[in-house]
Amino acid sequence: MTATPDEMLAAPPVGPLPPLRTPALQQFVLSNGLEVVAIARHAAPIVSMTLMLRSGSDAEPPGLTGLASLTAEMLDEGAGDRSALELAADLEQLGADLWLGAGRDGSQLNVQVPRKGFEATLAIAADVLLRPRLAPADWERVKSDRLTGLAQRRDQPEAVANVVADRVLYGDKHPYGQPSEGHESTVARISLDDVSRFAAQQWRSNQASLIVAGDIDPAELPGQLERAFHDWTAGTIPPVPPPGRPGQPPRLVLVDRAEAPQSVIRIVAPGQPRTSPERTALRMLNAILGGSFTSRLNFNLREQKGYTYGASSSFNFMRHTGAFTARASVLTEVTAASVTEFLNELRGISERPITADELTKARATLLGRAAEAMSTTAGLSATYGEIRLYGLPLDEPGRFVAQLDQYDAAGLQALAGRHIDADGVGIVIVGNRAAIEPELRAIGLPAPQIRDADGNVV
Repeated sequence: MTATPDEMLAAPPVGPLPPLRTPALQQFVLSNGLEVVAIARHAAPIVSMTLMLRSGSDAEPPGLTGLASLTAEMLDEGAGDRSALELAADLEQLGADLWLGAGRDGSQLNVQVPRKGFEATLAIAADVLLRPRLAPADWERVKSDRLTGLAQRRDQPEAVANVVADRVLYGDKHPYGQPSEGHESTVARISLDDVSRFAAQQWRSNQASLIVAGDIDPAELPGQLERAFHDWTAGTIPPVPPPGRPGQPPRLVLVDRAEAPQSVIRIVAPGQPRTSPERTALRMLNAILGGSFTSRLNFNLREQKGYTYGASSSFNFMRHTGAFTARASVLTEVTAASVTEFLNELRGISERPITADELTKARATLLGRAAEAMSTTAGLSATYGEIRLYGLPLDEPGRFVAQLDQYDAAGLQALAGRHIDADGVGIVIVGNRAAIEPELRAIGLPAPQIRDADGNVV
């Protein structure tokens, strides 16, 4: 056997980090109040557009969870003079992609198209926004598909774990405690009139920001947008009262899947909002804990123990209080051992010294992700769409990168002590209860709360 060369036994050092070059921006407001950010980038003859609406599932009436995402899905089911099939065919002829969706804090319309088809695609996007057909036959098909998908979700352990973890952390009265796509019981109550009403109330020009990036002519763009959107009007947006901060989650929650060969683990705790001044530091801390392949969680549970193909963690920064989540899927027989290692690492991030190498890797990882997000037209429109969704200044990417050099190991460990409490997290596991509960009790966890696949207490 040939010996491994010495130079292959050590990981290569992280070299000097290059600066992040942020693009030049053009800002203006259309006559209907729609704010626009334009980013000229001529590397390829492509234009990407993101219309970001500051209304998502957080704006849904009580009991109608799923309404925002169904509204977004219905808008391009035929618009103007085109049926749904005709609209799809015309977009295909232009080489354009058009997609709508809704999350918890906002909804969006995304377009990507070769430059020569931009104005024609813009006219189609305007029809989708201003003149959706909302035909009863299309609604019955979309609603039926959604209900089928929600029934299938119960058979997907990863999806079940996400739904239950959110409900455990936030509770039933918080908008973040419910899945954006809804539940069967809530979607069944939604009517086409609800969709039409939500679109009329929320999809207004003064509730949105438009980001256009790519091979555009900055001199022509204002006129192009005015012609497309001049009929889209502002409106009074119903106020949404801010929800309270989530409370203490139950220590252990199980969703029983008899005979399951794996356990899906979610460990959750309240996080911080998107506007938190500690966001950059928390992202650095998480890169060390569980936010990269070389992070402590992944090295422990995957590389050292072989319990999983991957273990990770994240801070999800939202308009209101976000969440901290650690996650992995592990073999049933090592479920309790995996939970033990998770808790050890959560304690260790504030107790075991952060090394200079970990700090350097965290900076390099986050800088690389920021640069990657801004390396394409779609990435640019998405990046600045999120910035405007949360009302942040447009120099946010540059400020984020500059802040990466401001935090040292001691500061990050002090931050961990304030934001990561291994004894206060909620542990959600989807797995074979009969096989895993005795060992979970043996490591000192309390009797579990049992929930079903929709998060209801059993």
